[in-house]
Parts: sequence; C-alpha cells; structure tokens
Amino acid sequence: MSDATTKRPMALRAFHILLGLIAIGAAFVILAEPGLGVLTLVLILSITLLVLGVSRLARGLSHKLFTKLHRTLDVIAGVLAIVLGLVVLADPVLGASTLVLLLAFAAMIYGVTTIILGARADKLTKWLRGFLIATGVLSVIFSFIVIDLPALGVLTLVVMLTVSFLVNGIESIVAAL
Repeated sequence: MSDATTKRPMALRAFHILLGLIAIGAAFVILAEPGLGVLTLVLILSITLLVLGVSRLARGLSHKLFTKLHRTLDVIAGVLAIVLGLVVLADPVLGASTLVLLLAFAAMIYGVTTIILGARADKLTKWLRGFLIATGVLSVIFSFIVIDLPALGVLTLVVMLTVSFLVNGIESIVAAL
C-alpha cells in the first residue's frame, strides 16, 4: 500500500469504491437502456440551466458593483436560462435535440480551430501539423453528419456518458485501493 492510501480512513476508501461501483453500474445500465442516458443528459442540462438562470438573476438583482446595463443583461439572461431549463424539463425530446445541436456546434468549432492551429503552427513538425489538420477536418465532417443524422448525435452523447461513467468509476476504485 502507498502512503496516500494508508493515511485515509477505511470508510472513505470504501465510499470511493462504492461510488466507483455505482458509476460502473450506471454505465452498464445506460448501455442496456440508452434512453436512460439521454434522459440523464437532458436532466443535467435542465438543472444546469435552472441553476445558471437563478445565479444570473440573483446577481443581476443584487450586485451593485456592475453597471445598470450589465445587471439588466444578467436579469434577462437569468430569466431566459430559467425558461429554457423549464422547457427542457417539460419536453425532453427538445432537450435531447438541443444537446445534439450543441455537440455538433462544439465539434464544428473544435474542428475549425484545430485546422487553423495546424495550418498556422510553424514551430510544429510537419506530421503533427498534418495530423491536426486531418483531425480538424474529421471533426467538421462529424459535425455535419450529426446535423444531418441527429440519431448519431444522440448515440454519440450516450457513448460519451457511458465512457465517462466507466472511466470515473474505475478511477474512483483504483484511487481507493
């Protein structure tokens, strides 16, 4: 045993192992029932929007250090985020579609910026620059495919969530041992 694990209480280590097993179990549940993965992501999106909205609204109404315009914009952004969060909760299909479009948009931005980096990074080797450009092009192509075939985007989100649960679960167990 390493010094780091011997200093932690056994209950804390057991808790991390339990969390790891729950995360791994969740990954297998999502693999067996992908709709649960999509629902989980939609719930996370809606809760995030609600928390962000309340935070912005509170800051806009109470933060006197900002200008009146900035506070007004915070209030507007807060109200919009709260409304969007409630809409996503009320219509999970809309929430899933929103996540897919965000995934596609993020992939497009990542791809374009990676292409630019590969084209402009003179200090990198030619093969690395070529690799960056190629991965950027693939990312842009992926974004257009996801826009054209939203089901692929949903599948990608489910796979990303599953892999995240698996990796975090394994990491939690290994860190506790």
